[in-house]
Formats: sequence, structure tokens, C-alpha cells
Amino acid sequence: MKYLKAVIDTKSLIVNANNILLTKNNGIVIKQNIFLSTASGTEINESELNEFTNESVFNKLASDKNINTFVISDFVTTINNGRKITYYLYKGYNKISDKGLVYFQLIDKETLAPTSELQFSNIEDNIFLKPEIPTTEESSCNAIETKNNKPDKPEIAFLIGHMNEERLIYDIERLIIDTVSNVHKHKQLTFKFIIRISKFGGSPSEKLEKQIEEIEEYTHSIIQKEFTNAHFEFELEI
Repeated sequence: MKYLKAVIDTKSLIVNANNILLTKNNGIVIKQNIFLSTASGTEINESELNEFTNESVFNKLASDKNINTFVISDFVTTINNGRKITYYLYKGYNKISDKGLVYFQLIDKETLAPTSELQFSNIEDNIFLKPEIPTTEESSCNAIETKNNKPDKPEIAFLIGHMNEERLIYDIERLIIDTVSNVHKHKQLTFKFIIRISKFGGSPSEKLEKQIEEIEEYTHSIIQKEFTNAHFEFELEI
């Protein structure tokens, strides 16, 4: 269950970084920052970036090989539909997850006070920490609308399976994160997802059954708490 926990750790560091900047920015613009967290997660090291570029990030990471999670921030002013908006942009990455999280915090250009809650934007490839990914072929995965699917109450089933249990677990966790990320901005809707899991070529091992139970518990108690408009059910073919 490392993948799910890695994403939650990343989001937690983004929240902490946002709180730090909103507390510190008493009229002073903090252009680009990087927030580094080691494996223990108990200490956050903050420093300025020379510029908001990949090269600048790589240079910072090269100075510490024990980085577990990090977040980079940028102060942005842009035009959206003819209106000038100002916000802090956050991109967070973890050494376990192959995807990074992108969030933004709208702020008042003059006072630098927040004008909304921290908001999710999208996920993107983690090009910085190069997490280890199973080398076997990806699991077979198909999405189908169930008979209970309705425009105002969407319900989708994912049929996912693989012969290799390690790869299957990895792809289930990644599927969960990709799914909650895809629907997170549609907060006016509540989505129900059914994940139907198959062990190809035989019956699932006791280890796989236990891992599915742990993923289900963590998803219900933690993931759904953070991504509130997505609800999951798990079905393992025995």
C-alpha cells in the first residue's frame, strides 16, 4: 500500500507548504520555494529556488539523497477570462509514486491573503525522483458503466486483472489515485466506483487477499476523506 500512502504524504506536504507561505507572506511575495521532507516526515526543510525550472529542482535534490517527498511552489499572476488572478502554485512529488500532485491557492494580489481554499488542479508525471515501477506488463483494465449509472449519480465498474500479484496491487493503487484525481474537480457529483479484481491463471493467494483488504480499509478511511466525491467498493474473484 506504499503508493496510496505516498500520495497522501505528498498532499499533506502541499497543505503544510501552503500554510507556511500564507503565514509568512505578510505583504512580502515569496516567489519560488522548495519544501523537502525526509523519510521520517517529521521535519520540513524550506529554501528558495533560484527559478521555477526542472534544472533548479534537480540541483536542489542533488544536495540530499534522503528526500522522501518534496513540494515546489511558485507565485503566479495570470489572466483568466479577461480577469487577472494571483495564486500560489504547488507541485508535489514522492519517491514512491510515478505521479505528482498539482494544487493552487488563490490569493489577493494586494494583501496576499487567501481568497479561497487550497484547490486541486491535476496530476502529472514524476520526472524528478524516478520511482521504481514494476517492469512486467500493466494489468488488463476496462471501465464499464453499471446498470445503476445515472447522470446525477455516476457509477462505474473497473475490471482489472493480472497473473502477477505484485503488478496487480501496484496497478490497483494507481487506478484509485488516477480515478479520484479525474473526478475531484467535479464536486457537484458523487461518483461510485466498483473495482472488480481478478487473479489470472489461478486463485488469489492469502497475501493478495490481505493486501486487497488493507487497500479497501485505507481507501475508505483515508482516500475518501481526502477526495470526498469518490466512493469505492472492492470485489475480489476467489
